[in-house]
Amino acid sequence: MRVSVERVFELVRHLTERDREIVMCLYDQQVLTTDQLALLFFSSRRRAQDRLLFLYRERVVDRFYPPSRFGAGKPQAHWLLDEAGAVLVAAMVGVERKRLGWQRREDWSSHPQLAHRLESNRFVTDLIAATLPDPTLGVAAWYSSRDAAARLLGDRASEYVRPDAGFILDTARGPIECYLEWDRGTETGERLTWKLDGYRLAEGRLHYDATEACNVLFVVPGPGRITTLRRGYEELEPRREQHRESSRLVNLDGSWPLLAATAADLGREGPLGRIWQSITEPDDPPRALTELPARTDLGRNDPGVALGRRWRHDRPGFWERLSPLGRVPAAADLRPSEIAGFMDDPEPDEEGSWR
Repeated sequence: MRVSVERVFELVRHLTERDREIVMCLYDQQVLTTDQLALLFFSSRRRAQDRLLFLYRERVVDRFYPPSRFGAGKPQAHWLLDEAGAVLVAAMVGVERKRLGWQRREDWSSHPQLAHRLESNRFVTDLIAATLPDPTLGVAAWYSSRDAAARLLGDRASEYVRPDAGFILDTARGPIECYLEWDRGTETGERLTWKLDGYRLAEGRLHYDATEACNVLFVVPGPGRITTLRRGYEELEPRREQHRESSRLVNLDGSWPLLAATAADLGREGPLGRIWQSITEPDDPPRALTELPARTDLGRNDPGVALGRRWRHDRPGFWERLSPLGRVPAAADLRPSEIAGFMDDPEPDEEGSWR
């Protein structure tokens, strides 16, 4: 059922800047759990549950509970955009609602891509959680699959690559730009080879200086899949040679690091562990994300406003940013934002917190 624009305009008076960022985040990342939204936008899980329940009742967001194993208990809520939220997003990005390219789905709990989306989103939120104890680290930006592809090659991105996510990790050495490919073992080896070739094409098309690296990360089910990736890259050598010999073709040798880690190593060591193996240089020792090449052309962001930190209640100006409309909004982490309510409507606790 549609939500009238008039109803949304009335609702806006009760929303906060944080609500606007939540809406944009769900539009970009499609589905996030209560814990993930609490990590990104709240100082406590209870506050997250309260505010999300309000947004749910106003049809800004929707939720579902995926099936769980017998005896495992009730799963936590999984949140996605609803119709009023879509109207807000359309207004924020400056398009008509019907041109937003978003449709409400009733099948998310059984959608065949749900596990893939949840796992790739969890990688980034786990990385954000891992940076919080270290004041020198922070995830400055998190790009959706759509925006990551556009960042690489604009409108032509889908011809070459379509990452599952992109992010910028701020470190003391500078910002490290990464693009994630989450592999569940369902794609053929030929498809993986095509992806490797696509990233080399993207690099050649962008004509980046060799010092301005984009790091491409594959998370794979096991060591055999890393072998498949390495074999696929070797099989591309005749194509690379052909491109070397023609001045009219894009150079495919490239310098962007192509790396892979197994899901088991990731689960054991975490995303910041020294688990990332080179696909192109098998003899190189595994590296940590913080050891990957940093970009020198991107200014370093304030780690205090990195994802997972900006909406903590101890941040300066926190309460002012939860004030009503009629003020100039602060810069957002996830995407530019512009709305600003409060409420108290508790929902029963669902499960443990992030920290």
